[in-house]
Order: sequence, then C-alpha cells, then structure tokens
Amino acid sequence: MARIGYIVTELPEQRIEEDEQRIQKENCDFIYRERYNVEGKTKELKKLIDNLNDRDEVIFLSMANAFKGVRQLCLFLNISRIKNLRIIFLRDRIDSYGEKYESSTENLLHAISTLTEDSYAIRKIRKLSEKRERSRSQARQLRNEKCVELYKAGVPTDEIKKQVGFRSKSSVFRILRASGVKTDRRRDGEE
Repeated sequence: MARIGYIVTELPEQRIEEDEQRIQKENCDFIYRERYNVEGKTKELKKLIDNLNDRDEVIFLSMANAFKGVRQLCLFLNISRIKNLRIIFLRDRIDSYGEKYESSTENLLHAISTLTEDSYAIRKIRKLSEKRERSRSQARQLRNEKCVELYKAGVPTDEIKKQVGFRSKSSVFRILRASGVKTDRRRDGEE
C-alpha cells in the first residue's frame, strides 16, 4: 500500500510553493508533478495510473487541479473502484474512506459541479496569456520589419530609432544584423 501524491503545476494564478508544501505534508511515498498542458496531455497522470496497486492512497490537491473535466474524473473513479483506492482531495475536503475529512455529499457534489467551470477558467486564462504573448511577438516582428524597410530606404539610423521606438542605435543595428542586412555605419557618419 503506497501513498502517492499528484499535482499539476504552472497553472495560471497558482501559488506553487503553498501547493507543494500542502502535498508534501501528506507524507507521500512519491509525488507525480505534471506541468500544465493546454492540449490535455497528462503523461504523469497516466504513469500514476499505470503504477497503482490495490489499496494505494492517492492524494490530489483538488479535483480541478488534477482533472480537466468530468470524463477524465469518471475514468479515474472507475479505476479507483476496481483497485479499491483511497482518494483524498485536499482543497475539496474529500476523503473516500472518510478518515481525514468527514464524509460529505455536499463537498463531493460541489467539487464535481465546479470541476468543469474551474478547468474552463484555467484554460481561458492560459489562452489569454498565450494570445497576449503571440500579439507581443507579432508586434516585435512588425517593428523589426519596419526597421529593415526604413534602413533599406536610406532613412538615417537616428530617425529609424525614433520611428521604431528604440532607445539606442545599437538596437537598430542588432535587428538589421539579425535580418541579414549588411550595414554601413559610415553611411550616416556613425562609428
């Protein structure tokens, strides 16, 4: 009988240190750590399931932290029924054996009902941050293209620096070199 922990990390707005401490306080023999993945791939959860034995204890931070939806939860609950596992969800205050937390239908139903909502909110926050990062990347790319176009058009580097929003000429030349443009600093009397 092993005591196994499982935690998904790098979730939006997660307090990873607190979450890690909470799982470690449970004296787990082994803790599986999964990095959050938008595509839904859960390699560590699959490893955990593959290594489960009868009567093992599995400790999760919460249903929303461990499972991305009701379907995934139901599959795990079926496995736990077959293997007679003890399941503990710390934040949801659920213990399948009723030892750590008093058995509560209210806690169980609340955790299940908010599972989809919580996992959707996590995915939405993650997508927004990825979208923001993509838009920054696109803005950088447009800025770099403008820098190259202006240089090729013969605009002085001081003017390029102002138009593109750089603080120094070296940034202009860095972009030009990265874009494969041959530079001639003497063109503008620079050096």
